[in-house]
Amino acid sequence: MAQPRQKISFVRFGNRSLADVLALNVPAFGSKDEAHRQLQYVESYVRDLGCQSLVVEAHYIDRDHMEDHSVFYSKSLQPYPNACQRVHFFSCLPPVLKHELKRLRSAVTSEHFRTESAEFSKQFYLGFSVIKPLPGCPVGRTILRCFATETEKGYRRNFACACDCRAHLLGVPLSVRGLAFQQQDLGVSACATTALWSALQKARELEEGAAATPAQITMRASQFTLPFGRPMPSEGLSLDQMCQAVQSLGYAPNLYRTDTFDVSRALLYSAILSGISPVLIIEQGDRAHAVAVAGMKTNKSHVQRLVDPLMDDRAGDVGAIYVHDDRYGPYLKADIRRRNGRLHLQIKLRNSSLVETWVLTHILIPLHPKIRLSFGELRRAAIRLVREIHAHRQSLLGAPGTVTSWDCWIAKSHSYVESLILGENRAPESLVARLCTSVPFSRYLGIVRIEAEDLDPIDFLLDTTSTERNLHCLALVRPATSRARTIDLAHLLAVRYGCSVIA
Repeated sequence: MAQPRQKISFVRFGNRSLADVLALNVPAFGSKDEAHRQLQYVESYVRDLGCQSLVVEAHYIDRDHMEDHSVFYSKSLQPYPNACQRVHFFSCLPPVLKHELKRLRSAVTSEHFRTESAEFSKQFYLGFSVIKPLPGCPVGRTILRCFATETEKGYRRNFACACDCRAHLLGVPLSVRGLAFQQQDLGVSACATTALWSALQKARELEEGAAATPAQITMRASQFTLPFGRPMPSEGLSLDQMCQAVQSLGYAPNLYRTDTFDVSRALLYSAILSGISPVLIIEQGDRAHAVAVAGMKTNKSHVQRLVDPLMDDRAGDVGAIYVHDDRYGPYLKADIRRRNGRLHLQIKLRNSSLVETWVLTHILIPLHPKIRLSFGELRRAAIRLVREIHAHRQSLLGAPGTVTSWDCWIAKSHSYVESLILGENRAPESLVARLCTSVPFSRYLGIVRIEAEDLDPIDFLLDTTSTERNLHCLALVRPATSRARTIDLAHLLAVRYGCSVIA
């Protein structure tokens, strides 16, 4: 058998459709619109990012497809290839792209090569898409640059669930920040599998675990129960199976039933703020679907939304989330709406007036097993802290005072310390030193940030290895010291919760 040969093609974007450039066939029992819907979405998405060039690798070995091929497609009568194509997207024209790649390969030192390659990626690289040799579902592992942070007036995007991903082209390392997407094939995977696969990309980045392919997720999910019959061809996964897959891959599945709007929105906000991609189970009539969350859109300036008198949950700033929907593509905007006390998502399809409305029924959040404190428990702890502050104000001032706001999220301890050094509200070096030399950290911290018009922000650091009944507060961090009332209140609360004040 002849050895496969590589071919690299530079193509001007926009002259022909992606399907034509890649010479894709249409399945005999399907339509082009159905088979290439996700590919057309990818094409539209990169066009909006300013794509001008494509580079196509004709022979690419993709781990996910290789695994799927091994357990399923290699056993078909039709001889499906195990190799894929990969197409890269750039925001410069082919002549400029060729010149830049040649310039980068001429670097004289490794440091200069890495630095210049990173700068080149930041300026021109938009991501890549693996094209599988499956006519009815060609879009494989696809990682595209997220939308810009700034959006229409008054809003901001936050893609904390995205990952830093690397690729190589003609010897040059390329980097892009995004969350991996691929379409379901109904052979190895359905929507639940692909949603879990996307969400676990971010979980794996946090703990540097092994990558799970769609085939592995489906096999682990169906290891002990088969509510829908045979695992492959896949007819979907139940909630139990999804939790089983997450557990078997070394993560703790936190599953929430979303009965109330405020709590559902708060859980989404805290998970995204923590950089953890949740999987959402949504329903429309008798149809159920699963999507992975990549980011959210929030108010640029905080707008108070009271969940109780004088209690303001900053999760109210969330107006929309961005989801990976394997039926269409990555980063679809889903507006958040309240209906009958429940959270609904209005998913608007790109380049279409069609809007789908779904009710959110469950949120599945894959956590590190050392995190025992759930997001629901963290929110309840935040509410308790706010009420405690109101009680102290009542005793000191004779009134509960002004509206008190809170944020809550989970972060690695070293990431929190880095935020004090490099974040928007930088803390003095002496405070960081005292914190690191006097407070023992759990691997992950539960952080409740409380602020008000008459108070400087106070961060309560909670031990995530403890439980709600025996919750342990590690420290109160007070980066700013301009208000005497904050100082008095912080010391009163430190005594109440048996921890020290770091200021």
